[in-house]
Amino acid sequence: MAKSDIPNGLAMQNLKYGDAAPADRDAVAARLRELGRRSEAVLLYEGRPEHPFLTEEVDWAVKEGAAYHLLSLKNLGVEVPDDAFRRCGSAAEDRGRYMDARTCYVALEDTEALQRINANLPASLRIAEKGAPATEAAE
Repeated sequence: MAKSDIPNGLAMQNLKYGDAAPADRDAVAARLRELGRRSEAVLLYEGRPEHPFLTEEVDWAVKEGAAYHLLSLKNLGVEVPDDAFRRCGSAAEDRGRYMDARTCYVALEDTEALQRINANLPASLRIAEKGAPATEAAE
């Protein structure tokens, strides 16, 4: 079996939390992204929210409707405007990924969009239809 060019768990921990040069972190992050391991890649940019790599990741997440990835970027301190969440939600809807769309619309507190996708969500996540009486809690 060929040796992987991705560091093992311990080496990755040292890369992220040790005194590794930013260029070394960037190189591993680029390789992780090439392998489709985007969530792992962005973690190597913790503390550097304005890095261009993360801006590219926002663009990718919006285009793909990848709500969790977009939220992860926001949680790392990357500036993610409301419009990015709106476009991400729309892209997710277009792909039939209504849970991703819901995540974006909840982040935006967009009840109109949530109403639009309501029928495509599990019953436990649906919001009350406009004009429908509120459900009373069982006693």
